Amino acid sequence: MSFSFKRLVSNRKLLISGLATISGTSLYLSNGSLNNNNKIQNEGNLPPLIESRPAPPKREELLKKLESTPNYDVLIIGGGAAGAGAAVDAVTRGLNVALVERNDFASGTSSKSTKMAHGGVRYLEKAFWQLSKAQLDLVIEALDERGNMLRTAPHLVTVLPILIPVYKYWQVPYFYVGTKMYDLFAGKQNLRSSYLLGPSGTLAACPQLDGNNLKAGLVYHDGSFNDSRLNSTLAITAIENGATVLNYVEVVQLLKDENNNKVIGALAKDRETGKEYKINATSIINATGPYSDVILEMDKDPKGLPPKIPKPPKMVVPSAGVHIVLPEYYCPKDLGILDAQTSDGRVMFFLPWQGKVLAGTTDVPLEKIPENPSPTEADIQDILKELQHYIKFPVRREDVLSAWSGIRPLVRDPRNIKDGEESNGSTQNLVRNHLIFTSPTGLTTISGGKWTTYREMAEETVDEVVKYHKFQVNKSITKKLILAGGENFENTLAPRLQQKYQIPTQLAEHLSSNYGTRAPLILEIYSKSKENQLPISLASSNSEISYDIFEHPFSIAELKYSIDYEYTRNPIDFLCRRTRLAFLDSKNAIKSIDGVVKILGDEFNWDEDKRKEETIKTLEFLKTFN
Repeated sequence: MSFSFKRLVSNRKLLISGLATISGTSLYLSNGSLNNNNKIQNEGNLPPLIESRPAPPKREELLKKLESTPNYDVLIIGGGAAGAGAAVDAVTRGLNVALVERNDFASGTSSKSTKMAHGGVRYLEKAFWQLSKAQLDLVIEALDERGNMLRTAPHLVTVLPILIPVYKYWQVPYFYVGTKMYDLFAGKQNLRSSYLLGPSGTLAACPQLDGNNLKAGLVYHDGSFNDSRLNSTLAITAIENGATVLNYVEVVQLLKDENNNKVIGALAKDRETGKEYKINATSIINATGPYSDVILEMDKDPKGLPPKIPKPPKMVVPSAGVHIVLPEYYCPKDLGILDAQTSDGRVMFFLPWQGKVLAGTTDVPLEKIPENPSPTEADIQDILKELQHYIKFPVRREDVLSAWSGIRPLVRDPRNIKDGEESNGSTQNLVRNHLIFTSPTGLTTISGGKWTTYREMAEETVDEVVKYHKFQVNKSITKKLILAGGENFENTLAPRLQQKYQIPTQLAEHLSSNYGTRAPLILEIYSKSKENQLPISLASSNSEISYDIFEHPFSIAELKYSIDYEYTRNPIDFLCRRTRLAFLDSKNAIKSIDGVVKILGDEFNWDEDKRKEETIKTLEFLKTFN
């Protein structure tokens, strides 16, 4: 939910006077100072709020553990959804696990999804018309995993009704049967029953719609979630269960046994210090998503080194998916819209997300994988044109708050690819689901798939490793394992936070829906000083003072929490992934750079050169969201 600090000030005079004293008495909230003596008594069976817990090991401690561990059972390369999910699965089975990610958790594909936990209504349609059991199996598998996501991360995954506007009479029974079949195949994991609305009911539910020739509306239900926050939650869950998980550590070489060419570990470099670490491991998992081919090329090299000249992807067939974010008035607060028949045959969604509207996605084949993909103007215009088909007021380019491009790694089985053959954007022999295989060297690769099935992908990957290396472990427990922040979560958490800490409703809802039962840890930091209660934009004396600053709930307290508890290492980590400010409002994210650099610089003792370097790097990166 969007959070407005405007309500926290009575008038402009109070705002300016509060800002003028930022170094001493910072901004006062309209509900007054905190009253820590006003304790909330638990009633009924409500679990207690956990106000303190030990922070996870510091990064330096994890690096020492990486260096001193003689041998890991499993080394995972890649900290996206598949890699972090595999770390949780493996460590909770009793394996000694290390994970290294060359950038940050969810820095690639895993932070740029459509934010949906879904079975895929389009796959169901294909299964029907193509009489494809394989497509139907994909739908049933994803619907089951959708239920698992809602159960294991209840604070991050919620049920979202989605409306299909129908403008032709013959489509009414077609979509009605389709949504009912979707319910049927979900079985006991069905969220809520789909239902039919007449024209007036459809417009009442979604007044933004163009009512001309509207015949009906079909509403079905899927899940909505915060992808990068779920990814970092998986990393924290793995660490709390004993795994060694590190961001900004890059594998530069695979280590091999000279006698049999088997992989026995990796040489990794800390990208912050340049120090190299030799990691011995019985098994290695390649979970690098779009970059899977790079690790596979290293696997082919006798010395485990990458090719001197980067090669085009062979296994991965990359395509770019572009999303945009629009103001909240483009669709209802609690109801998404599905464009089931776009002009080019794709499916497009317009969904409420984090208080804004998320629209997308495109699907453009790529010949190579860019380091920092950015959307083209044509991609943005395509989405806006599709939305205009349904919205009765003008859809304006200037309303786009943020736009980004992510890489979807469709895959081909490399065992069926001839030497010298490249993907070249071809979709022939594509694996529509995920692909898991172990090469002759013992390297296990997981690629493809989608966010909704991350847990099953992780379980099957670890199953493959266990079978190949004959580990003696228990079966996976991740269907029942509640992730960090989901423990004892219940739907009254937000009002309980509001009562205890005397904070506005919007802030309580933001923290409860993004941090779950870890939210009190942030609010304990928040309550220590008035400075910690400020929006991150105001952490710097160079901040531009405007009411726009107060449209988002991201405070200095949340940034400090992310440093201590979630391994934030630079401004991009916080602005893009621990919070979603860059995805929600790129211009305000840019305005927040100085404040975030100040807090991080003070925490990590950055000198002026380092602060300038991080400022420039963050600014250039955030420009790709415009």
